[in-house]
Amino acid sequence: MLKREYKRREPINEERIFLKSRGLIPDSWLILYENKSVLVVVSRRRSYRKVLKKPRKNR
Repeated sequence: MLKREYKRREPINEERIFLKSRGLIPDSWLILYENKSVLVVVSRRRSYRKVLKKPRKNR
């Protein structure tokens, strides 16, 4: 991923559920970038960045 300026935002309810299923505390993470296949989050406390792959949706 290229270094760009992304606007950090609070996770919405669906994203909170997704973060919780991955073992993360939703209140401690902000959404940095999102597309169809990945969700990039950044920690509020330590500025760690994680790239989480979204599950595929069946048609």
